[in-house]
Order: sequence, then C-alpha cells, then structure tokens
Amino acid sequence: MTYRLTTLGLTSVFLCCLLNGPTARAQLKPGDSLDKDNWQAAKGLLPDSILRRFADGGYQVKIIASPNAMSWGSKFTAASETNAGKFSVNATEALTDNITQAYPVFLYGYPFPQVDPKDPQAATKVMYNFTYTLMQPDDADRFSNLHWNTPTALEKYVDFQGQVRFYGSRFSGPTANPDAVLRKLIIAGVAPYEVVGVVTLEWTYLDPKQWNSIWAFIPALKRVRRLTAANGSDGLFGSDLSHDDPYLFSGKVQYFTWKLVSMQDALVPCTFPNPKLLHPTGHGYLLENPKDLLLMGWATPGWGGKAWWPTNYSFVSRPVWVVEATAKDAQYAYTRQILWIDRELYVGYYKEAYDKEGQLWRVILNSVSVGRTEQGDLSVAQPDFTLSVDEKRNHATVELPLKQGQQLAFNAGLPDEVFTQSGLMKRGK
Repeated sequence: MTYRLTTLGLTSVFLCCLLNGPTARAQLKPGDSLDKDNWQAAKGLLPDSILRRFADGGYQVKIIASPNAMSWGSKFTAASETNAGKFSVNATEALTDNITQAYPVFLYGYPFPQVDPKDPQAATKVMYNFTYTLMQPDDADRFSNLHWNTPTALEKYVDFQGQVRFYGSRFSGPTANPDAVLRKLIIAGVAPYEVVGVVTLEWTYLDPKQWNSIWAFIPALKRVRRLTAANGSDGLFGSDLSHDDPYLFSGKVQYFTWKLVSMQDALVPCTFPNPKLLHPTGHGYLLENPKDLLLMGWATPGWGGKAWWPTNYSFVSRPVWVVEATAKDAQYAYTRQILWIDRELYVGYYKEAYDKEGQLWRVILNSVSVGRTEQGDLSVAQPDFTLSVDEKRNHATVELPLKQGQQLAFNAGLPDEVFTQSGLMKRGK
C-alpha cells in the first residue's frame, strides 16, 4: 500500500507547516524545457545545489509526464501488504521483528507499507523501505562504467563488473545463510588494463551491531587487505562516487541517525522505457537494451553545458520524502547527507553529502527505472544513470550501466563461492 495525504485527512497547509516543506509549486508542465531562462520555476522542487546548475546554463532537461505503469512486481507488492504491523524500529535505528525482537532473518517487500510522517521514526522506516526495494531479485550481474569529467571534457573511464547476491531478501525465498548476511557484493575492474585485478568484496551482516566487512585485493602487493567500514565513503576506483553511493545510498541504515526533513512533490530524473522489460534466458533474466541511450555532453558537438550532463535528459514530477542522515561513526567522511526518496516506489533521486567541516562535498543524482518481467511477477530497481559532482573540485563522475552491447542480468544463479576471499583472489591479478 502507498501512503497518501488524503488518508490522514491533513490539509496541505498544515503538512507544509509541520514538515517545513516548500509551499510554492512550479508552473511547469509536460512539454516544457527547464533551463537558464526559467530555472526559477523549479525552485523548491530540486535541491538548490542542482538547481543552480540550471541557472548558470550547465544543465537543461525536458519536462515529461510521469509513466502510469511504474509499479513493482506482483510478488513484491503482495508481500509488502502482508508486512503491515510485523516490524518496528528500535532506539538504535535497527529493524526489528515484532515476534522475535531481533533483526529479521528474511524479509521480502516493504517492511513498512504505511509510513506516518508524524512518526518520530518515519525517516528510518523510509530508509528500510528503500533498502528492501533494492533487494527484489535473487542476485544481479551487471557491467557498468565510470567516466571522470571536468566541466568541459571527458578525462578517462573505467569499466567494471559488479555482482551481488542477496540473502536477507530475495525473490525465490530464503536460502542457506551461514554467514548471517543481508547481502554480499564484489566489484572488479575490467578495463583499461591498469584496473584489471583491482577487486573489492563487501559483506553486509544482518546483526545491527556487526559492522560491514570490506576486503580489497591490492595488485601491487598481490594480497588481500581488510578495510574498515568507514572506507564506505571512499571513492570507488578513485572516482567521485563512493562505495556507499550507488543507488544513492548503499550503506547500512543503523550506521546513521535519520530525520524527516519534508514531504513534497519534486522534479526528478527519468529515462525510457520505464518500466523496462526483463527477458527470460536459460540463466535468469536480461534487461532490455533501450533503443535511445543517453547522449552525454562530452560526446555532443556544440553542447554548451556541463560535459557530464546528458543532452537528451527528461524530468518528471513525483512525490518524495526528503530525509537527513547523520553518521554515527566519527571516521565516516560524510557527516551529514540529505536524500530525496520516492514516496511510492522508494527509489532515490538526489543526495547532498557534507564533509566533516559541514561543507557541501558531493551532489549525487540518480535515475532508476522499474525493470519487470512480462508476467509482472519479478521486478527490479534498475539504475540507468548516476552522476556524482565534487562541488569542491568542480569535477564529476558519471556511471552509465546502460551501454550498447552491455548486459545486465538478474536471478543469474550466482554461487556463494564468488563472494569469498578465495573468489576475491581469483579475480585479482
């Protein structure tokens, strides 16, 4: 079920006062362009750090109508409805099964299908819904790439393979989980040659008190090194995108203190088609390859905006939660983060990350599509485009998972052996 204002009988004026949300709404409609000539019309509907890029001519988009068919698969939707009243959040922000009083060993669907904005734990519940939205398939095997950019040019790129296996939530139901993990993730460099053999492995545990385990294979030393969980905010392959930034937030919810900032409408990124079709194969499903891929500024002759911005990009209007995260670990590089999360789909669109001095450091934008089988039973949250801008250096990294000839597979049957230290060493060079 999806929370809607009318179910609480609150007036929009009262809600804006309660949550300090913006009261003004942009006079933009499908078919309009948002650019330097009318950027003021979107004030309050975007983070100011992104809106200023429209004001100076660095960004521009076309406003389109939101697709009507954006919804998750039937199994995830049904499971979400049956989860109502089964789970809570304790004083340490840990998710708790109301019967066992422990972190749930397995949970499919939203743990909180209804979120009351007046609930002191509303923001934490929003983030647990967000987390479990990302764990709909059994596993994912995807190739992607990172592009380093100055405002005017592409500097370099890295291709990598990311594989993840879910344990605490998965389409096929519970599986053997002797390590008591929520998920396991391995990321390996593919090209150019200097990143081949650079591999990281991360285990995220069910136990709220157990910090993530992160290992990295160091090619120069020919050995595996254990990293601290605080390294989750370090750059991925030295880029402007950290290990905890994919999907907007890939960290552990209970590592942070959460606060609801506002509940409002927003203009958010969208790529087409949406939803995207998952095609069955002999080993799981492949995501359909869009006919019209994003055309980046660095590859567009005559483009006067930022090199890291797509020249054929679109925004739609969506209802969002805006939440704030404060890191509990003093070593974590992001002391504070502001995230914009879809109020119905629970996918993330924007994040502003602040450093230890309280200065704005990174601004991250995320396009996420619904991937769904023709039967409508299995669905996945598919990241189509991620942009991380280092505001201090005026530098950016773009991730483009969708690339011609590049496959994205789900429920591929990845074995547990892939996500071990021995598997990590096999991938290292």
